[in-house]
Amino acid sequence: MSNPAQNTTTIKNSNLSSGPEYVAINAKGVITVVAVRDIVYLESSGRYTMVFLATGTKLTICKNLGSYEKLFKNSNFLRIHHSFLINIAFLKKIVRDAGGQYCEMNLTSKKIPISNRRFSYVKKVLHY
Repeated sequence: MSNPAQNTTTIKNSNLSSGPEYVAINAKGVITVVAVRDIVYLESSGRYTMVFLATGTKLTICKNLGSYEKLFKNSNFLRIHHSFLINIAFLKKIVRDAGGQYCEMNLTSKKIPISNRRFSYVKKVLHY
């Protein structure tokens, strides 16, 4: 399973080419098993990561966003900004204006910024 120093345990599905189906998240001493497909997006906040779920729940974890980017590299997650990792399944649209590019996600009204540096990669992944 996991060692006590880790905050996340993964449960892999039978398909080796895809990422984990579930992830166990240790938030404030409570371990919650979350279906990866229910994660809308993750936001970095210093040394912490906030996980926003389709249910509207927000979990704060003492683990950096980069570790989740690696964990979900074979899943439908895309690093769009230094501080954001999104689940493409919840992506509604990308809006461009004078202030830059933003993702609008299903189930949330928050506009999530896409960095200029990562925008061409986002377009490539989405076959734009």
